[in-house]
Amino acid sequence: MVDVNVEVGEILSAAECAVEYQYPTDFTKIPVITYYTLTEGMGMTADNDEIIQDASVQADIWCASAKECGALAVEVNSLMSAGGWNRQFSMDQKRADGENVYHKTMRFNKSVTL
Repeated sequence: MVDVNVEVGEILSAAECAVEYQYPTDFTKIPVITYYTLTEGMGMTADNDEIIQDASVQADIWCASAKECGALAVEVNSLMSAGGWNRQFSMDQKRADGENVYHKTMRFNKSVTL
């Protein structure tokens, strides 16, 4: 098994904004991209050893405007695709507290060869 958060963090560090693990620490410092693992599972074994791991990760984009959020989503998709990740879906979210923070959720899948 490998920790895919390390790979995703490295990929997203090339983005044009801050990148944090799991959840923004400060909403006054946006835009920010957060990420975390959703699922990891055994994809394939050979001779009782795992050789492929299936992984799913989520990237969340937090911005002050919908336009900025959309532009960062295009960048995140490009970076993750270049790293071999496939976008499962993306969707706009609304913060429940009514703050003027735009939020887009993106999920990516990959089969990682160990």
